[in-house]
Order: sequence, then C-alpha cells, then structure tokens
Amino acid sequence: MTRMLRLAAVALTIPLALGAQNRSRQTTSGDGMTTTYSHEMAPGDRLELSNVNGDIVATAARGRTAEIVVTKTVKRGDGSRVKAIMEVNDGVVRVCTIYTDRRDSCPNGDSDDNDDNHRGSSRNDNGDHNDNSDIEMHYEVRVPDGVKLEASNVNGGIEATDLDASVKLEAVNGNVTFDGATASELTTVNGTIRGTFSRGSWDGKLSVHTVNGKIDLAFPADLNADITGQMVNGSLNNSDFPLTIAGKWGPKTFSGRIGRGGSRIDIDTVNGAITLSRTGSRSTRRGDDRDGGVR
Repeated sequence: MTRMLRLAAVALTIPLALGAQNRSRQTTSGDGMTTTYSHEMAPGDRLELSNVNGDIVATAARGRTAEIVVTKTVKRGDGSRVKAIMEVNDGVVRVCTIYTDRRDSCPNGDSDDNDDNHRGSSRNDNGDHNDNSDIEMHYEVRVPDGVKLEASNVNGGIEATDLDASVKLEAVNGNVTFDGATASELTTVNGTIRGTFSRGSWDGKLSVHTVNGKIDLAFPADLNADITGQMVNGSLNNSDFPLTIAGKWGPKTFSGRIGRGGSRIDIDTVNGAITLSRTGSRSTRRGDDRDGGVR
C-alpha cells in the first residue's frame, strides 16, 4: 500500500514538472534569422532584455504569455557568431544577445561582464579588435499585465508603450521612448528621452538621465511630486504645472514641489533642454521631434 502511494505521488509530480517546462517555448524560422521565445508569466514577475546592436520595441500582451521575437540582420560579418538566448529562473525571464565566441549565457549585470559581451562585436576569432562585423538583432516584445520590464541596449533605441507595471530602460547610443503607467529609470547617453505617464503618483523614485539629448516628460493633471534636477547646457521648460520652489534654484540646478508632492522625480542632462508638460498638451505628436523616434 505504501509503495502504491509513493508511485501515485511520483505520477502526480511528473505532469507538474512537465507543465513548468512547457511554460517556455522557442521556435526558429527556416532560414534561422528569426527566433520567437515565449513564456507564461505572472503579475510581479520580471522580464529582462539585453541587446547590443538593434532596436527593442515592447508593448502590452493580450494574455499571460510574454513573447519575444528576435530578428537577425547580417549586414557584414559572420552571422553565426551572434544569437539570442532565453534563461528562466524564479520569476525572472531573461532574453539577451550574446557573441558565441565570448560567452554562452546572459550577462549577470556586472559592468565588466557586460563589457566582455559587448566587446564581442569588435573582436575576431583571435581576439583582435578588427572584426568589423555589422549584425543587428531587432526585438519585438509583448509584455503581460503586471510584469516588470527591464531593458538595456548599447547601439539602438528602446521603445515601451501601453505597459501597466513599472519599467527600467537603459540605452547607450539611442533614444528612449516610454508611454505607460510608471517607470523607475529612463536613461541614455547619446539620445533623447521621451516619457508619457498615465499615473500622477507612484512609490519610489523616477530617475531620468541623459548626457547628449533632451528630456521631454508628460504627466496627468493630478501629478503630485517632489522634483530635483540639473542641466549644464539647456533650460527647464514648464508651463503646465505650478512648481513651488524648494531649496536651491538655478542656474544649473532646481528643486521644487508639484501639487502635494510625495512621488520623487530626479532629472538631469548635460547637453539638452528639460520639458515638463501635461498629458495631451504637447504641440508635437510622439516620434515627431527632430531627433527622431527609436534610434
């Protein structure tokens, strides 16, 4: 009798294990240039994306399945050296671009580890920096409701729209465009940051940083936030929200309160203006600025 109970327990365990494995799927086109990754995700899970060369475009999924379609374009060099992989661990799904002669897993977030993968794009098989390859990986992503998105990119823009959970978007050479509920971080080095927020309050801090590019943020009329910022070569444009000065003001830094305060906003740029506006009051449509859309 005891043996039968043990067998029954094993029989019940096997389908559960198989079910967990079947939450993830991967399909590849016949020419090997497009790979689709999908995984069932719950609210509170995190989707991490890491690309090296090419745009990332994310929008809302219709159901509970995250879908990441990665399309490879080989302009020059050996396309087999570059591929995307998916890793799943404890509510975190990672999809990243790797150079197969440099690594076989996603970067762990450490700066040296990330740099090691990025250098793969400019090394040949002997480790010399003269490969001169040009291979783009374009990400089309569907994010389920309640799933937090974290995306990073080196050469290419990031665009995330219609997402209801907090996002973190980091680029080096490319524009960052966001339209959704809220974010924890929007950053780039060379590019414009454009954010449209549907919530007027949130927990934690919203950090928005760029070096060479302008920052354009739009919030709903019920915005309540404490805001600090700095710009070296640029100006603050704010005609929609009454701002109560708090602490030091100008010529390169500012600090103040909008509405009742509470939510925190930290903004800075070196070369570019900062614009705060009310949702729907912008004079230009999304993507119409002179710096272009996703880059």
